[in-house]
Amino acid sequence: MVYRKGISRRDFFKKSSYTIAAAAAAAGGAAFEVPSLIGPAAAQGSEPTGDPIHIGFLAALSGPDAGWGLPGLTGNQLFIDKVNAEGGLLVGGERRPLKMFAFDDEATGSKALQGAKELVLQNDVKFISAIGGNPADATHPYLSKMKVIYASLISTDIKPDRPYLIAGGDVTPRIDMLRPFYHRFVNPDLHRWAVISQDDTIGLTSQAWEVGSALSDGWEVVYDEHYAIETTDFAPVVTAMLATNPDVVSLNLSYPTFVVQIIEQLYLQGYKGLISANYLDTESILQKVPAEFLEGATDSFPLFDDPWWGSPSWQHNFIEAWMERYGPGAPEDVHREITGIDWDHVITLKVWAEGVTLAGTVDPDQVLETLRGQDSIPSILGPATMRGKEMWGIDNMISPPIPINEVRGGTKRVQAQIRFEDWFESRKESIIKVVEEKGQMYYQR
Repeated sequence: MVYRKGISRRDFFKKSSYTIAAAAAAAGGAAFEVPSLIGPAAAQGSEPTGDPIHIGFLAALSGPDAGWGLPGLTGNQLFIDKVNAEGGLLVGGERRPLKMFAFDDEATGSKALQGAKELVLQNDVKFISAIGGNPADATHPYLSKMKVIYASLISTDIKPDRPYLIAGGDVTPRIDMLRPFYHRFVNPDLHRWAVISQDDTIGLTSQAWEVGSALSDGWEVVYDEHYAIETTDFAPVVTAMLATNPDVVSLNLSYPTFVVQIIEQLYLQGYKGLISANYLDTESILQKVPAEFLEGATDSFPLFDDPWWGSPSWQHNFIEAWMERYGPGAPEDVHREITGIDWDHVITLKVWAEGVTLAGTVDPDQVLETLRGQDSIPSILGPATMRGKEMWGIDNMISPPIPINEVRGGTKRVQAQIRFEDWFESRKESIIKVVEEKGQMYYQR
């Protein structure tokens, strides 16, 4: 079950691809086509060329949540351009080019609903990449009615009354459930677990699953609180948490901006234990704390230059293509280092495209039925299946192996990949009981 081996969030919007930023500004709060350097090539085989398929990107491109949204445009565009360079996506005997349209929902429900309607009605998108959370809550009635697939980064968004919402390519919250297990596996002498996140849909749901999992693996959960999403001063938040003397401080799904501020406070207040989080933007964090302080910290967003993946590999090819396109001095230089979010959204886009080709249609019902019927679906993180009924009431969760990273000398490196289902089977009843006590099961929300 366990296999071991011995963005910059700062000024994301200002420093991101100038073509993307210019397009967003010109759009003035409307959907805009994401610029591309590569046009569709002629079909390489005998297949005729069909009409383009439009892809949506509905996420925060500005504000504190942008660290989970804006970088994802790069990975999606690289995938789209690779497909188009091959003549388009093979669908029912013809090649259909892909085109992406984006909308900045600012992580708010009202903006997300506006964006969903524009992307569907004006751009006829068949698939939407998104972050999820409150925007997923706001858009699901409309997108369910219009039968448009919405790919959230957060599996807690999945519910039976959202038949076209899929998630799981991003391994949230399964990584948050597995991090307590991993820490105990590596160091069974650790006992005291503290966890915090913001008080929005993302934080409330994901933290409930983490707490249930920590308890099931024998941790004493000494601190389990949510800070207001409007928080700007994290000193008192950290002071209260450290008063419980934790061995591990978990930041769960705290926004990337908040993670940097909390870790800085942990350093300033003399914390000596381990740090664990859903996502660590090490470039930004290491501007605030020394590398020694972050040593041994864990998250689940690996770097694609990691030797773990082997060479050649999809991961190494991706980072090479990203550097040629978006790296220093490149045609669309984004003036930052590559992050885990640059490839995060493309996981589900790639799985959806696989489903479209297998089904021979973009019809969402047939695509989802086809994906659920596969014994194994190739994904960026490894062989995946469609699961989720026990947790979310419907098998709309893509489930690949879960990578766990540790920071070593200031660099994240994969230490293990875990098959979630193997781990969950013996613990699910006790975990679900805790989630129910917190009112966060899908049938309680």
